[in-house]
Order: sequence, then structure tokens, then C-alpha cells
Amino acid sequence: MTATAIQSIDWDAFSSELSGIEIISDRAQVVKLSHDYYHFSPVLQPLLSDKTGDLVVRPASEAEVLRIAAACVKFKIPLTVRGAGTGNYGQCIPLKGGVILDTSKMNSIRWIKPGLA
Repeated sequence: MTATAIQSIDWDAFSSELSGIEIISDRAQVVKLSHDYYHFSPVLQPLLSDKTGDLVVRPASEAEVLRIAAACVKFKIPLTVRGAGTGNYGQCIPLKGGVILDTSKMNSIRWIKPGLA
């Protein structure tokens, strides 16, 4: 993977645990999905500019999120959750590589109760 990649991770074995879940390994896409609009901050820009994930996964259901989290625990891989990446405080930026969980496919409301969705 990259210079920021976590060493000694069997990424092929990890990916096989997630059969049926979209996995993005294209380096340009991973770099793009590793950032939000943190660069608007002159304080955050030098701290976060070199931080990227190693893989991006896009679950489509709660069950897939649980499978991803379990695989990350099993392989001891950091997991960073990302929404649409429109924030500007660096919250979705992986500080130590690992997996970026992109929730953009999870875009429907299944149920609503007062104060909960």
C-alpha cells in the first residue's frame, strides 16, 4: 500500500472478509476520500495534509457496518467513519491509515420516533 499504510496487514485476507461490500483501493480515490475541507484552516492544514487511509469501504446496511467493524477488530486496523466529507475540521481524516468507512450509501431513513431516527 502506501508509506502511511499499516505494516503487516494482510489486506487481501481483510478484503475477503468483506465479500459483497464495496471496497475502494484506487489510490487517488482513497486519498480523495481521506479528506474533508480541513484545508480551510491554516492550523489544521500542516497537521493533516499527509494523512490518508489505506482502503475505503462503502457499506449499504447496518449489517455491513457491523461486518466491517468486526473485520477491523480482527485485523487490528484503525477505522475512521466518514459521511459526505463536507466538514472542515478534519474529523473524517484517518490519523494512522487504516480503513475509511464511507456511509454515503446509507442514505435512507428506516424508522422515526420522537427525537430518534
